[in-house]
Amino acid sequence: MNNATVVIKYGGHAMDKPELCTAFATDLAQLSAQDMGFVVVHGGGPQISALLKRLNIESRFENGLRVTDEATMAAVEMVLCGQVNKAVVASFAAHGARAAGISGRDGNLLRAVVKNPALGLVGEVEAVDPALILCLLEGDFVPVVAPVANGPDGQALNINADTAAGALAGALAADYFILISDVPGVLDAEGRLITSLTRAEIEKLRAEGVITGGMIPKVESCLHALDAGCQRALILDGRSPSSLRRYLLDDAPLGTVVVN
Repeated sequence: MNNATVVIKYGGHAMDKPELCTAFATDLAQLSAQDMGFVVVHGGGPQISALLKRLNIESRFENGLRVTDEATMAAVEMVLCGQVNKAVVASFAAHGARAAGISGRDGNLLRAVVKNPALGLVGEVEAVDPALILCLLEGDFVPVVAPVANGPDGQALNINADTAAGALAGALAADYFILISDVPGVLDAEGRLITSLTRAEIEKLRAEGVITGGMIPKVESCLHALDAGCQRALILDGRSPSSLRRYLLDDAPLGTVVVN
């Protein structure tokens, strides 16, 4: 496990509830001290929606992705790169982790194109330059990444945090890609946890309407990461304290493992 690279999508209750945030930050600091390299990509959907509501801008979603016009994009960048990124860095630092906050625009880390004009300024990652991430990892920092990318003309593009994290996991050929979620993992039609999923099973469950909404970019990002060279992908329940430590150190059977 030493020298393993772990990319984490961090969000939901694990990021918002103080007791879970403390447990996650403590685990991250302890695991980092054991020669594991962590890259954390955070979300911020509720905070973005709260600001948009105050600005009287409607929040709309298509297949789990936020429809993003120019006014919404300005709010997204403000919240993700400013408010949320620095709050996450401060939380990690308070518990002993050497965190450094950046966005996908820094060092041209994430380059993207518009995914679908109907979604507005929502980007699809086209290229990843991990040089800045590698420099931070070499210095024993935990890079904390806000999922905003550079578009072809320098325009900021909104990237789904699951998608951004999967792209980074693939580019780094990470040993683990872990999505922290607010559910036990992928659930079947009866609400039971599915402990392992293949690509074919994911396509079948999507066709049947079992995998919908925000779970779609999660499973897609897992498959993308695996295709690009990541070793293992997992959707993990962040509502359970220390689930990250239990999985990485104890190999506890948690969440849904996605395999090719």
